[in-house]
Amino acid sequence: MHPYIVFAITAYYNVKTTTLTNVRINMGRSMDLTADAIKKVARRHFALKGYEATSLDAIAKEIGIKKQSLYTHIQSKSELFSTVFKESVDGELAFVSQYFANLAEDASLQDQLYRFIAQYKTRYSRELNLRLILYLGFLVPEQQGDEIQKTVMQYFQFTQDKILSALKISSLKLRVSHEKFAIAFMNLLEGMLVELIYSGPDSFDLRLEASWDVFWHGVSRE
Repeated sequence: MHPYIVFAITAYYNVKTTTLTNVRINMGRSMDLTADAIKKVARRHFALKGYEATSLDAIAKEIGIKKQSLYTHIQSKSELFSTVFKESVDGELAFVSQYFANLAEDASLQDQLYRFIAQYKTRYSRELNLRLILYLGFLVPEQQGDEIQKTVMQYFQFTQDKILSALKISSLKLRVSHEKFAIAFMNLLEGMLVELIYSGPDSFDLRLEASWDVFWHGVSRE
C-alpha cells in the first residue's frame, strides 16, 4: 500500500478516535451537570415545600427536561431525597466543624457560643441545606421518618460534641459539669430552631436574648 494512503488512513482513524473520546467526555460532563442541576433544584423544592408537596414533574420542568429523563439520573423521588438530604447534612456538619475550629482564643467563649445560636437566624433564610435539615427534622415525612430522625440526631450530637470539646479547653467557671452545660446548651439551641420554623425570624432575637440570660445565669459562676 502506498505510504500516503497508509498515512491518510491512520490520520482518519486518529481523528475519529479523538472525536469519539471528546464526545464521551462531553456527554459525561453533560450528565454531571444535569445531575447537579437536579439536586440543586430538588434541594430547594424539598426545603421550601417539604417532601410530600415536592413533585418530580416540577423539578424536571424547572430544569428544562422531561420527567422521564430524570430517571437517567435517579431511581425515585425517595432516592433523590436521600441523596440531597445526606449532602445537606454533610454541608452543615462541615460548617459546624469549621465554626468551632475557628474559635478565637482571645475572645469570650460565652460571646462565641451566643453568636453560634444567633447565626442560625440569617442562615435559615439563606442556606437551603440548613432549612432542609430543620424543616424536615421537625416535620418528618412518614416515608423517610427513621432515616431523617437518625441523621438529624447525628447532626445535633456532632454539634454537642464540638461544644463539649470547646468547654474542656476553656477557662469558664461553671456551676455545672461540662456535659450538663453542653446538654442544656443544645436544649436552648433546639428550642430556638423550633421558634424559627414555627414563628419565623421576627421574634428570634428577643427570645434568644431572654433565653440566653436565663441559661447563662443558670450554668455560669461568672
